[in-house]
Amino acid sequence: MKKRLTLILAALMAASALCACGDGSDGAKPAQTTAPSGGETAAEETEPEDVRLESGLPDMDFGGYEFHIMIHNTITNDFKAEELTGEPIDDAEYNRMITVQEKGNCVIKPIVVSADNRQGQKEVSKSVQAGTNDYDLVCLSGYSSCNAIVANALADLNKVEHLDLSKPWWDQYVTQECTFGGSVFQMTGDLSIGDNRATFAIYFNKKMAENYNLPNMYEMVDSMTWTIDNFRTFAEAIDGNLDTDGDGGHVNDKDDLYGIYIWDDIMMGIVNASGIKCCTINPEGEIELTLYSEKFVQAFDKFTAYAYNKDVTCAYQRNGYDADYGVLAFNDGRALFYMANLGAATSFRDMQDDFGIMPLPLFDESQERYYNSAASWSISLYSIPNNAWGDEDFARAGWITQNLAYESLYTLTPAYYEVTLQNKVARDEESAKMLDLIFSTRTYDFGWYFEIGGYNESIMNLLRSYKSDVSSMYEKGLKKADKNLDKYNTAIAEIIG
Repeated sequence: MKKRLTLILAALMAASALCACGDGSDGAKPAQTTAPSGGETAAEETEPEDVRLESGLPDMDFGGYEFHIMIHNTITNDFKAEELTGEPIDDAEYNRMITVQEKGNCVIKPIVVSADNRQGQKEVSKSVQAGTNDYDLVCLSGYSSCNAIVANALADLNKVEHLDLSKPWWDQYVTQECTFGGSVFQMTGDLSIGDNRATFAIYFNKKMAENYNLPNMYEMVDSMTWTIDNFRTFAEAIDGNLDTDGDGGHVNDKDDLYGIYIWDDIMMGIVNASGIKCCTINPEGEIELTLYSEKFVQAFDKFTAYAYNKDVTCAYQRNGYDADYGVLAFNDGRALFYMANLGAATSFRDMQDDFGIMPLPLFDESQERYYNSAASWSISLYSIPNNAWGDEDFARAGWITQNLAYESLYTLTPAYYEVTLQNKVARDEESAKMLDLIFSTRTYDFGWYFEIGGYNESIMNLLRSYKSDVSSMYEKGLKKADKNLDKYNTAIAEIIG
């Protein structure tokens, strides 16, 4: 998992430290990093504030080699900065790039490729099959990345010299949850903020929570009582005149007050938050369907009981409102809760009411940990193409990629926290803890990413149409799921040998 920068976060909570690296430490590793309550405990590391971890990489000189990074045009570009601008994330990206270029005597060049989020693998495959070796590193959406695996367009990262995915600047949950019989083809971590931005979360309006006398929800998260049922109780606490525009209607009315503004993709997140996955990858490297169970049905029914209540929840996309309408409504103070991803956080800089951030809820209080997944459509996953290269070329790609991720730990990650937590949220230490919890309890569902059985779209279609027969939905997708699994597992078995 990503190493969270606790000391830097504490500094960001102080009014005098809202600018990047204001203490002159240049993003040095914190004195101590701890896992938040409700998550899996990470090993604590105590070091002087100004001492970095060792990268473990040798000195290299690549003679001005131009390192090409292919990036989907529809997902986060972690390499967009071309100069210092004074904006924390841009400056972090730029400083990281310059540092690695100077270390390795190379030139890092991002190449943005226009492609549908399910078709990004085509550009990679074309380069690999032609032997043109156009890209040294590729950043793909969850869907395109998995399509690239079965097309044999991605290299096994465990075989790339200098690339050590066990290091703390890589997200360990990726390697744990997407290892195919010892082979790993995708990665993310401090190298990217795209995985953070795509991660599901719940925003809540603090002023409204206080007006409705709701309990301290942060404390509930810490005590593991933040559940689907309690979320319902709080959302339904909204009462009084909800038809705020006075037009006599209150069904997905974009000008009215609601307990929740909801985004379609969150249905996949709710399933994962309950400790359920569409698919898992077994030790032999096979994708297994693990979606259906009594708990799956119960989680769906529990959540839709209030997601389908049109007095409580506004499914704004049902009336054709723009995808960012939930952001606008929450920003205007017309929602107690807004269910989206963390990419929305920076849209609330000018919000008048204070707000907080929380993980998606537990299934019930017996659940041992939180599970916070990311949207399949927008998550950024990095890979090295299966180029017609020799060992030295792969070693070069591994060295540069490892260095970029290492430098990101001290540049991009603290900058992301600063921007996400600035202004209103920067005065809320609990939100910083919530981000730590969300990132340290991440989970990846490759059943959604591989679109096994079409269940990713089917479960959203139930939400879109206010239908509840999730068992029938599952049965209808089984034939397709079996075909998908047979096709993909056969292809992957051939690739990993």
